[in-house]
Amino acid sequence: MTYNLRVAGGLTEPLELVAQNRYRVFLRWRGEIVAARPQDWHTLVESGRVVEVGNG
Repeated sequence: MTYNLRVAGGLTEPLELVAQNRYRVFLRWRGEIVAARPQDWHTLVESGRVVEVGNG
């Protein structure tokens, strides 16, 4: 799943959801794999800073 992360100044950066399980969400951001807690990912999505772009 592909997302856009809104950052300061109206800019966006692409994020790709690589995998997730009960304990971690793995994202590809700036060419690196980063892990986040599911609660943190959910908070970002609910805040409106992360917008789904497409599947693929």
